[in-house]
Amino acid sequence: MTDTISLAVWDVPMPAVAGERFAIKAGASCTSGRSLAGYRVEVSDTAGTVVASETLGNAPLPGTEALYWAAIDLPAPEQRTTEYSVRLVAGRDGPAGDAVASRFSVVAVAKPQHRLAIKVTEQDTSAPLGGVEVRLGPFHARTDAAGRAELRVCPGAYQLQLWRNAHIAPAKPVTIDADVSLELTMVHVPEDHPDARWVR
Repeated sequence: MTDTISLAVWDVPMPAVAGERFAIKAGASCTSGRSLAGYRVEVSDTAGTVVASETLGNAPLPGTEALYWAAIDLPAPEQRTTEYSVRLVAGRDGPAGDAVASRFSVVAVAKPQHRLAIKVTEQDTSAPLGGVEVRLGPFHARTDAAGRAELRVCPGAYQLQLWRNAHIAPAKPVTIDADVSLELTMVHVPEDHPDARWVR
């Protein structure tokens, strides 16, 4: 059986702040379950320059059998979308040529100046909706069990979008020029509704 290594990247910020530093997590596992502790993860920019690297820890990520991981701190780019490549390099005791690669993108924005507080409830029952994806341009958040989320955002005009399985809400134009609090509702879409397939 081929011993295949997979590389994953997660907890990429949405967005990062230009000129500051941000953190991601990267991890690797192999089909045989062997330890990848001591392998090195390298993050490179579009020019191929390694901008950060870290060594995978000695223990797998809690809740997994063999996902060895590391937190990696790196500088944010200027205000733009930038793609990075991530490469796993075998440690001193690893087999030669045992390297895999992945990619991720980061949107960098100016430092947010205002706070947007949101509460989302179900329209018919007024029950708070947790797990709602809130999107305001490059800024993302998710509501908690009380239906609340908070975003730090830059001034500007946006379309605020909500997404949750089996629910629907129209996009809402929002202009940010100060701290803002909004209460929004979503409509539950039953399985027999004509639009059900679009929200599941």
